[in-house]
Formats: sequence, C-alpha cells, structure tokens
Amino acid sequence: MKFTIIKTSWSGQIEQVLSLLLFGTSLILSPIGLGQVYAADPAEAQTVGRVISQRDDLSAFLKVLEKTELGSDLAERTNINYTVFVPNNKAFESLPEGAVKTLLDPRNDDRLEEVFSYHVLSRAEPPFELEKYTTLQMINGQWLSINYREKQVGDANFTGELIPCSNGVIYVIDQVLTPTTDDLYQVLQKDGRFTIFTKAITASRQGKLYQNVHDNYTVFAPTDEAFENLPSGVIESLFRPENDERLEDIIKHHISDAVYSAGASYGASRLGVPDITPVSAFGQQLNFASKDGEATIDNVKILETDIPSANGLIHVVDSVILPAEQSTLEVIKADPRLTRLVTLLEASGLNLALADSSKYTIFAPVNEAWDEAEYENLLDNPTGANREAIFGLLARHVITGKHVSENPIPYEKLRTIHGAPIYLTVDDRKTNIQGIKIIEADKEAFNGLVNVITKVIPDPMELPESDLTKIDAIKFTQKALIDGSKLYDQGNYEDSWRLYARRGYELADKYGKFLTNNGSNLLSAVRLSSDPVQEFADNAWDSRNAFRTALRELESKEDIIEDLLQVDGDTSSSFGR
Repeated sequence: MKFTIIKTSWSGQIEQVLSLLLFGTSLILSPIGLGQVYAADPAEAQTVGRVISQRDDLSAFLKVLEKTELGSDLAERTNINYTVFVPNNKAFESLPEGAVKTLLDPRNDDRLEEVFSYHVLSRAEPPFELEKYTTLQMINGQWLSINYREKQVGDANFTGELIPCSNGVIYVIDQVLTPTTDDLYQVLQKDGRFTIFTKAITASRQGKLYQNVHDNYTVFAPTDEAFENLPSGVIESLFRPENDERLEDIIKHHISDAVYSAGASYGASRLGVPDITPVSAFGQQLNFASKDGEATIDNVKILETDIPSANGLIHVVDSVILPAEQSTLEVIKADPRLTRLVTLLEASGLNLALADSSKYTIFAPVNEAWDEAEYENLLDNPTGANREAIFGLLARHVITGKHVSENPIPYEKLRTIHGAPIYLTVDDRKTNIQGIKIIEADKEAFNGLVNVITKVIPDPMELPESDLTKIDAIKFTQKALIDGSKLYDQGNYEDSWRLYARRGYELADKYGKFLTNNGSNLLSAVRLSSDPVQEFADNAWDSRNAFRTALRELESKEDIIEDLLQVDGDTSSSFGR
C-alpha cells in the first residue's frame, strides 16, 4: 500500500483544507494521485522515519534519528502520533565545525537523545492548532517558544513545508533546535535586565529553588528598573542581615512550583483560565487579571511573557511583588470606599474575626450601597436589636477560606459563615456574586481576599434546594438548549460555548440528583478547558449534545412527566427536543 507525502506552501486556505483532511481522518492519499485512497499497511507505511530516509535534503537529521531510541519508534511504529520539527541539511551545515561529529560520538548518546527529543512533540498537531500556541513542552520535558503565524519556532524558522506521515507530521525548519542547559537563575543572570533580582536570589539563599532542574516552575521576574522604583532606601535595607527573612519572603513570592503560561501552551496551565491560580513558594496566591488588553499579576503589570528555560517559564514584570502583610480588616479600612462597612463590622463584632489568622473571603459593599432606605436605621443606630440584624446581614458577605473571584468557574455555590448559599457566577464575561457586580476582585490579605461589590447582598431564607423537582430540571435544560442554540445560529460560537458551560455547572449543582453520576458526564463536556485551544464552535456543539443527552435522561419516563406537567398546569413544555 502507498501513501502520499504532501508538500504545502503557506497559502492559508489550501493548508487549512489539507489539515482538516489529513488530521481529521485516518485516510492517507496516494502519491499516484490525490484522487486515490488506500488503507495503511504497517510494513509499507510512510512513517516519519521512512519519509525522512527518502529525502536527500534531510539526510543529516536521518543520522541523528537512526541513533536514538525515539527515532527508532518514529521509523517503525504506526500506532503513535508525533509532531517532528525536522532541520534540513543547510541547518546542520550552519552549526559550528565539529558539532555534528561530537553529537554523534557514542559517548554523547544521552545528549543526542535530548537534542533529538527536543524536536519532537508528543501529539500530531495540524497548522491551525500550532498557530494558537506560544509555548510547547517537548518530549524531553523542556520548553520551546513558537509563533507559527510568524513562521518561528525557537531560534528557527519554518520553511513552509508540511509533510503528513502515517504516524505523525513533519514540519521542516531551517535551524537545529538546541535544548538549553540554563536553569531559571542562569537565564535571568544572562539576560542583563535582572541584576538586582539575581543578587537578591543569592542573598536570600534561594538559588537552589530557582536552579532545581528536577521540577518545573514559573517566575515573575522584576527588572532592575522595578527594584529602583521602590521607595528610596528600600533596596539597601533589604540586603541588611536583620532583614534576611523579609528578603527571603519576597524572593519566594516571585516563584511558583508549577508552569503557568500567558499564551496557549502545550504542557502548561494557562494564566486567566477559570479556577487556575498560581500559589507562590511563600504560600500566598498570585492573582492574575487581564483588563483592556493589559495583563497583571497581583496588580503588577506583566511586560513580557513565556521566556523558556531548562526548568520552567519566566514572565517579566514592572514592579516588585510584595507579599501581603495586612489583614482583611486592614485592607477594608484602608479603602475609602468602604468606611460604612467598617462601622458596621465594628458594631457587629465581625471585625474581630476578620482580623485573626483564619482565612476569609469578603464581599465588601461600597458606601453608596448602604443608601437604601432599609439600611438607614442600621447605620444610624448600630446597637441593641440592630446589632443582631447587622451581624445576620454582614454574615451574608463572608465565606471561610480564600476563594478567587477574578477567574472562577462560571457558576459556583459558596457557603457563608452562617451556612447560607450564595452564588458566584460569570455572566456576559463579568463576575457577579448573587447577581451583584464585583468591581474589584481578589485584594490580597495575609488571611484572605477582599472583593469590592456595588450592592448589599440581601439575607432572605431561600426555598430549600431539596424542593426542586425534575420538572424544574427539564424546564432549565430546555431553556439552556434554546438560548445556546440561538447564539450558535447567530455565529456567536464562543458565547454559545460559555453559556453552556455556565448553565452546565448550574444544572449539575441544582439538578444533578436527577442525572447519572450527579451530572458528572455533563460537566466533563461543558467544563472550561485548562488549555483552551480548541475551536469554540466544536466546544459549543459538544456541549449542546451533552445537554440533549441530559434532557433525554430527564425525560426518560415521559408519561409520568407529562402527568406531572398537567398537575403543574404547564402546557408549554414539550419533549423529544
């Protein structure tokens, strides 16, 4: 059986169509003609290794491939799929004299394997997927920067030649990719912009943390200018022996023991994705936000992102990120928008709890929120019987533990300190608590977070969730299908996907008891990806199908449901959608 080796140029539409054909099916085209299709024969399959062996202009890379264990797999196995960035012969010719001979020396087999695997990604990626990534974690575990739209990968350029194979895909490049041996500390040191930061790493005795190549980290690196912007005398004081612990805390607060990329990444979690929050080695959260195209971490501007090293990624920031030293109460007292809240906290006694070492998340109404007539008496006379009323009202604004509000999952039920449910939701891409807008999220304190909101959260006793019925679940699911389909039909694929995700979490929370495995199958379909690089239209379609499956399950006993609807007096709902 025969297979085609397709060579494409950078013409966008042709490349996109070919990608869909070649990566979306298991069919391979024959070199005899594009109209003929044959099945794969493992003995004759055009594997990555065999394709390279047929190309005179790739013979230098073939020598490397033949001497490595992974290369042997790429030549023989058809049950795997890889992306391989293959340098052409000119790329090898541009290396320093003797470099290839040294690499092929049997004494350097480990280095040869490392270099080869730095050219291989553990999944076959078509161009329309590659163009979404900014970093890739290659087979050897190291990080590689990529900008496919600009034809760049690491220090190399794509030549424009794409070769689909039976067990992967080849992209020809014009330079040999060299895995770096520089750890985070060495990359910072050689850059030239971080002399004070690297000096502080050494002085704080945290060099081993930044140089540990057995794990992967993310560093938010302040430039020399960032340190120089600190108040006069601060830099000098940090390096005094009596401030050793303070300096250590600051340096630990700039590194997290997981990899978080700013752009879409193959292998790393992505900053700004729902429910993804870095925690520094110091132990506090590093809260990411992106507004009006400007990305920040703990309110510090991020200048440059996704700089790779041997043990993680570096993001450049314009200020030193200081660990929080104030309590939640001190954060509230320092904000002139919250003076009325301070008065009420002190009157109710809640200020004592918010100042202790327990962790809380506070939803703090601004002063104007208390202008409603129903609160006038509480503010004028916050004593006696009013004190109990104030406590009940304020308790509605406090939950135990640190809970991030900037990048939450789209629907989540939280419990206040007196056990009442309140709902954190993302609607129209804005985060709300009980439908109230959060105007400033995740103000950090050593014992929690403060979120500034525009209104007071009322304190009613709600209908017990146990009273919700299967009829309610059916109506909710039908409405989600109608609303999501309407957005999809209008071409608003991302909004459709987000609506299904938002409603999916709510459906599982409120009505999961009526679904198999409490709605976990539905959630797996609508959950926002931790690495969201797929097409929104695909995600929306998959989510819609998950809702239809849930609806069929809810309607499984149709006759009983129809009877219940008649008792309920509802003649508008219909089944079998």
